[in-house]
Amino acid sequence: MIPFDTTILGRGITDIDIALTRMNDTAAKDLAGAFSQMSPWIHYPFSPDELTRYFTKKEEDAPRYVVRRADNKNTVIGALGLRENWLRGPYIQFLGLTEAFQNRSVGEALLGHIAETAQHDGAQNLWVMASQFNKRALVFYQRHGFNPVATIDALVTEDKSEVLLRKRLLKSQ
Repeated sequence: MIPFDTTILGRGITDIDIALTRMNDTAAKDLAGAFSQMSPWIHYPFSPDELTRYFTKKEEDAPRYVVRRADNKNTVIGALGLRENWLRGPYIQFLGLTEAFQNRSVGEALLGHIAETAQHDGAQNLWVMASQFNKRALVFYQRHGFNPVATIDALVTEDKSEVLLRKRLLKSQ
């Protein structure tokens, strides 16, 4: 499990150090408003209120994090939702960065930290799902070692398919 109030250094990947904090109502509402207007979420029937409910829902084994700049914890840059115990490893339910922090290797640093933490905890896999039309996300995840394992039709809406991707984690020595 990734503890709340974790700081992830840029890992030599990005010049932005990241802090993960517990999702709160204010950040959830702000992020939901932003994400509901961005792809891929704009293509689905997710209103800001529905995204806010997801971000603030308390579920055992499914923490929601605010992704912030570590050097200025008032700067909210994204959201992360995990399902910790899913098919021998965690499932990334939600990973989104605000537009100003996309293409700056923040997502890569987050994925690396999630994978290392999962591997340290004994997980064999790391899972994520992306919309089939979201080529940017599919390329991003595949570039970071995820492989498509299944396409699921009509999971969220009747006219769209989702792609389940898996990253096998090497056992620690």
